[in-house]
Amino acid sequence: MIRSLVITPNPESSAAGEVANSSGNGRILRRNLTQTSLEAYLAEGSTLWIDITTPEDEEIRWLETWLQLSPTVVADLLREDRRPTLLVYPRYLFLSLFQPHAQSNMLVGKEIHCIIGEHYFITVRKADASALEEAYDRVIQNPDSWQRGVAYFLYLTAQHIIDTYYPLLDQISNQLNDLEKKLLSDSNDKQAQKSVYRIKQHLIGLRQMIAPQREVLSNLIGEQRVSSNSDIRDLFRHLYERLLGIYDVIDSQRDLTNNVLDIIANQQSIKMGEAVNRLTIISMVFLPFTFFIGLFDSSFFTVRESVILPINGWSISIAIILLMLLSILMMGMVFRRRGWI
Repeated sequence: MIRSLVITPNPESSAAGEVANSSGNGRILRRNLTQTSLEAYLAEGSTLWIDITTPEDEEIRWLETWLQLSPTVVADLLREDRRPTLLVYPRYLFLSLFQPHAQSNMLVGKEIHCIIGEHYFITVRKADASALEEAYDRVIQNPDSWQRGVAYFLYLTAQHIIDTYYPLLDQISNQLNDLEKKLLSDSNDKQAQKSVYRIKQHLIGLRQMIAPQREVLSNLIGEQRVSSNSDIRDLFRHLYERLLGIYDVIDSQRDLTNNVLDIIANQQSIKMGEAVNRLTIISMVFLPFTFFIGLFDSSFFTVRESVILPINGWSISIAIILLMLLSILMMGMVFRRRGWI
């Protein structure tokens, strides 16, 4: 689907099928023009913003023929899972930015392609890449922003894309804090480790999106189409600094993720140590039993004649049991004094 905004220098009657709003200062903002009208207005030197949502092959081919796009750009428009990139051509710039989108347990990047010419700004995206909607509506509500040129439209687009990272980072930060509190209060949370690893994968995905976009904006600031206007150049520098801040937040949250994993590992080590201690105590309890039974069994020596002790068998059994209990009590006292139990 193609929707468009066109600013015309002089008030004219709206063509059939067009929506026009007066913006004052002898200009009219027209919306949703046909492809033929868009070609005509661009030939007259009017400024255009064309937003193509979920593009079809015919629409991409129309852009290729109309703007004489490079085959590399056309291939990028038709493909997905590309890295953020900046391609510079004599008549236009091609720029790809990524909007993060949490999908079930995965984090994916929604591509927003931008083509910036002298009098036109074209965006190509999927319908779920909604970050562009606010920028598009902002231009509709404030037609005077057209005075700042198409570079300002690119700034608005990049600004709203960057804004989508903050809620996701806040959500991850809250999840990590909650997990840390749960682990400190309840060490039996078996799902905590899976949640932490999933968050860590999200942070890695965010970092892979932010790092190349940071380089793209850095290179974009040096382009003549952007740096010719000092105000627009300062706006892009501000966006670059925001990306640096987001990158630092991602690193700090990765450190927090590692801290949570360390807590889980320490708790598992403590549980293992407690299990070993319990098994050791149980084995030590049965050690006197084994010793005295083996001693009084007299199986380790033989005599020629059988020996009959002048003691009742019940007395010997009670004496052996008392010796066992006494040895257990003495072992318990020694363990407690040394702090083993």
